[in-house]
Amino acid sequence: MIVLVPALLLGAVLCGGAGPVLDDDEAVTVEIAKLTSIKYRRGKALPDDIQELDGKLIRIEGYMGVGTLEGVDTFELLPEACECARSKVQHFIEVTMTEGLTVYQPGRITIEGTLSVGEVEEDGFVVSLYRMTIKSLDQ
Repeated sequence: MIVLVPALLLGAVLCGGAGPVLDDDEAVTVEIAKLTSIKYRRGKALPDDIQELDGKLIRIEGYMGVGTLEGVDTFELLPEACECARSKVQHFIEVTMTEGLTVYQPGRITIEGTLSVGEVEEDGFVVSLYRMTIKSLDQ
């Protein structure tokens, strides 16, 4: 889901971290910098405030990775639009859509979905720390 929010209102909404959750259906607004600015070392526990987001419904803003393929169900959400090469594992959120396929969007987007936190390994390499499942990019 893409949610368009005027810049002035957005500045007031984003408070540098997770806000209070009023019920299980309400998304917690999280700044992408909170996740992507950590100092990561393989096997070392992630900060408690980030681990607490595991399994939570969140709303987050960022940019689709420049190399996003169109017509697939996954993309990387990045804190900056200028990321050109493969990011460090802590610098992106791997987003998977349950409905619809990607259409590259060059501007800042807001998505809402369930966040998974923790190391995922493939062939002996950590390939992601953050994964997010969203319904689609459509409103």
